[in-house]
Amino acid sequence: MNDSPETVVRNAYLPERDAVVDIAVADGRIEAIRPGIATTGETELDAEGALVSPGLIDAHVHLDMALSATGDRLPRNNEEWTGRIDAIERTAAYFADTEKAEIAANVREVANRAIANGVLHLRAHTYVDSVVGTSVVETVAEVLEAFDDRLDAEIVAFPQRGIRRDEGSADALNAALDAGADLVGGLDPATLNDDREGVIGTWFDIAKEHDADVDVHIHERGETGMGTLERLAGEAVDRGYEDRVTASHAYALADAATASEDGDANPDDSGDDPLDAAMETFDAADLRFVTCYGSTRRGMPVREFHDGGLVMAHGTDQVRDLWRPRGNVNALEAMGVESIKLDGYSTNSGLGHLWRLITTEGATVLGREDSYGIEPGTPADLVVHRTPSPQWAILERADPRYVLKEGRVVATDGTITDAPAN
Repeated sequence: MNDSPETVVRNAYLPERDAVVDIAVADGRIEAIRPGIATTGETELDAEGALVSPGLIDAHVHLDMALSATGDRLPRNNEEWTGRIDAIERTAAYFADTEKAEIAANVREVANRAIANGVLHLRAHTYVDSVVGTSVVETVAEVLEAFDDRLDAEIVAFPQRGIRRDEGSADALNAALDAGADLVGGLDPATLNDDREGVIGTWFDIAKEHDADVDVHIHERGETGMGTLERLAGEAVDRGYEDRVTASHAYALADAATASEDGDANPDDSGDDPLDAAMETFDAADLRFVTCYGSTRRGMPVREFHDGGLVMAHGTDQVRDLWRPRGNVNALEAMGVESIKLDGYSTNSGLGHLWRLITTEGATVLGREDSYGIEPGTPADLVVHRTPSPQWAILERADPRYVLKEGRVVATDGTITDAPAN
């Protein structure tokens, strides 16, 4: 170990250990983990017997429209519940009419909030269409570049109006991959676009051209949604895209799981449960899934997917935006909500599955599994909590005591201490 580590975090519980240890950091990476490190660090932090975790992960968030419901005494665009098409058109108008500076300021504010909440890795779905083209992607990419030493972020180019409904969205999606986006996005090929096969094929054509991964919104319900998820998995295998495709929301999974529990799953002639058969298809494609706490459906099979070796992570989705005025890029708050919404997830084991959603499962979705965790040699992206376990962290949902990015303290007591310049 170096004579003078940059930082030593003392008296820390790790998620998988039942005795406190010290963590020494040098050159932005974890150098040693053991009880009673004798060497004094340039920065000394005392966890006081609380949990220290890797940075939390938000695998699905719309930074670009964040805070668009704020600014008035009551939330904007919230007089009544609106359907998907109305919300899509309202979103299109917002991006057509809103200045770049306002979008940039909101992205900056929410990125700082995420860091203060211990979220150090995220995936941002970012708007493209035939009117604004790639301008929103360029704005978000420019802001996030200033955060690249304190927040790891990916950008998904998201043609929310639909590449069949909005002529020009497919071109904008393609161009966004050259303008700062990292992944191909999309939504609802069978319902919104009315062309399941063609739309999924176009997503993969664009992805293959840019050697980009795919992360698409699948809101479709019931048998329609399961058909789309299975076609997505089949296309991933056909295109050699195993482990490179994510289905966000995936409401149909909850529909299928709930039908199975209620005895309405309509097993095939073999007597097999259709969800089990679909899981085999998903496993063959190494298809990943993300659920978002504001819209997670009853019965979402989080435990079943984790126990079956399938990847399911979590995202905030909305951040007080014009779709819904909720969301705080606070992963612990989100898991507290999930522990109430989902039956059976308030037990210690259930809370453990929720913890996986915002840590290891998210790391897999973001392709960070080889550099994520608290082990010697991994980046020192750490959150010093106020409770001794992941379970209590979710239940109490307190602001982190400290947040460290590569060993440097970037937030204390829920407040940013090292923000990028505007």
